[in-house]
Amino acid sequence: MADSSRKRGLTRLAGVAGGIGLVLLAGSHWLARADGPVWVFAGGPFRSGEQVAFESVDWESLDTLHELEMEIVGARSSRTLWFSVHEGAPYVACDLDCIDGRLDRWPRQIEQDDRVVIRIDSRRVDGRLVHVPHDSDEYRTARARRERKYAGDDGGRAAAETAAHGAVVGVGEVLTGRASRSEPGDRLYRAEAREGTAPREP
Repeated sequence: MADSSRKRGLTRLAGVAGGIGLVLLAGSHWLARADGPVWVFAGGPFRSGEQVAFESVDWESLDTLHELEMEIVGARSSRTLWFSVHEGAPYVACDLDCIDGRLDRWPRQIEQDDRVVIRIDSRRVDGRLVHVPHDSDEYRTARARRERKYAGDDGGRAAAETAAHGAVVGVGEVLTGRASRSEPGDRLYRAEAREGTAPREP
């Protein structure tokens, strides 16, 4: 009887594990075909949004927004990112173990293909990401602008999220070994117009 009960228990456990696996597989399949990211999960290529020219967007006025959505064309995936604007150009960043580390982060995809589509304020623009080196004046000034934007001096969502984000990055750098390396683990990118592209149909 004990053997029979054990077998039934193992059968139920296998059924539960199989069910969870199917749910995860179905969820991954759905996200890969979603029109952009879903909450914190990466999604598929954009299908909605008015297609406009990169140069026609007033990025400074959009800097009041908290996030943008970015499709990585080569990877056929999209994600939600914080962004900031410096001298009229939008910047996005990856803050933890972004290149040559233990984690598989999206900047590795940008190294293979720098083409992106940015969706913000119900509009889409074709662009490309340009890496901003750590030792450049552009990095220092653009990074400072980003930190001021998300410092959350007036409290609220930005302050809480920035504090939590900083804590996660600090712990992550220790766990991945990045804290002991001389090169910072973050990557900052400037988005700019992509040459030779024509507006796509929404």
